[in-house]
Amino acid sequence: MVMLALPTHASNRLHWLRHAFQHVRTGLVILFCALATGCAHQGPVSQPAKPHVHKAPQKHGSAFKRFGYRYGPGYYHHVRHYHGYRPWRPTTGEASQEAPPDKSTTGAEVVVNKSAIKGLVPVYFATNRMVTGGPGLELSQISYARSATNTFGYVTVSIPVVHKMGEVETPKTSWFGLRKEAEDDRKHFRIQKLYRLSREEFASAIANPADSMMLFVHGYNVGFSDAAFKAAQIAFDANYKGRVMMYSWPSKGGLLDYDYDRESALYAPDGLFDLLQLIKKEAKVSRIIVIAHSLGSEVLLGALQQAALSQTTLGITELIFAAPDVDRDLYLERANQIKSAAGAVTLYASSTDLALLASMKKAQSTSRMGFVSKSGPTLVPGIETIDVSAVGSEMFALNHSTYSTSRAVLDDIGRIISSSTHLKPPQRTPTLRSMPDDSTATYWMYPY
Repeated sequence: MVMLALPTHASNRLHWLRHAFQHVRTGLVILFCALATGCAHQGPVSQPAKPHVHKAPQKHGSAFKRFGYRYGPGYYHHVRHYHGYRPWRPTTGEASQEAPPDKSTTGAEVVVNKSAIKGLVPVYFATNRMVTGGPGLELSQISYARSATNTFGYVTVSIPVVHKMGEVETPKTSWFGLRKEAEDDRKHFRIQKLYRLSREEFASAIANPADSMMLFVHGYNVGFSDAAFKAAQIAFDANYKGRVMMYSWPSKGGLLDYDYDRESALYAPDGLFDLLQLIKKEAKVSRIIVIAHSLGSEVLLGALQQAALSQTTLGITELIFAAPDVDRDLYLERANQIKSAAGAVTLYASSTDLALLASMKKAQSTSRMGFVSKSGPTLVPGIETIDVSAVGSEMFALNHSTYSTSRAVLDDIGRIISSSTHLKPPQRTPTLRSMPDDSTATYWMYPY
């Protein structure tokens, strides 16, 4: 009896230790994120950003002739490295073309090493970040300080040949920030071109009622270049054929700068509202898809409120909230404004999003719209909510980009933004499970 009891006691003790370790680990991650969001550096100064301009060698043999190389707004190369002879494919817009040749760019005309990349994605942008200097534009001129007006233009993002679906490959930095990996077209997302356009040139460049436009609004801790990379990655991985655009509000782009970013998010709705009006009224784009991530959802809610108060029709076709870092009570209060602004609204939420959990702790909030509690996600009639907890990866990135790193979620987003008509979640993604059941479904979830 004693001999049997000893192993059982040891097993129970081991089981207890394992659970204790898991609780300690979770607590440390939440504490780290809470400290990170509570120690913001103050004061806007220009961020020292090195221009991502690739000055490649000029000789490339016959590679460009063999592959029929082409790039520019409205064109992107969606060719895996093992499909080397697949041709470049234009988007659906007939107006897709290069920017005016007399516009200033960052450096000389760029020649990209075709064998080093999978493709190029042109990304139009509007930003209310402070831009210094003259009429030309370089990345070092775009700061995280706040501006009262928008700057317009477009960038061309190259996708490295080693790219894996759902990832944004950027140079790695050592733990203490002492050493950074050199930029390489083969290994990293790069900005190859950067154009500045006037408001009129911008509206003319995107004007095409027959085309669709995907507008990405980034979240907390995202610099200008990273926002362009993420917009390009979503479009590329989702095989989106329309035009790609981002609105880059003045995030400081640092893990410890949540307070500054939150203030910027409260400042930024004016610029986004101005951009949405331009897309609809001046550019006359007929199909508008808006994807807002994390704290970018706060910016979007502010813009939608302005539209509601001014009785302005924005004509958004699809509205997607990805892990929205928005207080539940505020979101519910604005629900009617959200639904009236778009033809269809989709919200992705997760129970494994530790970044949102830390945000709740800091704001002393009961919940965030992007967080799934033990009782389930917060539901709004007329807004299609999808619980993506099962497909979130257990990673130190705090699971805050599940929507753009999971192949399953990317596939679902790809079907939303590429379809000419809106399909219900189980119609476009049959693997989704209706909750609580098929006959009385109030939300959907990916099965465990």
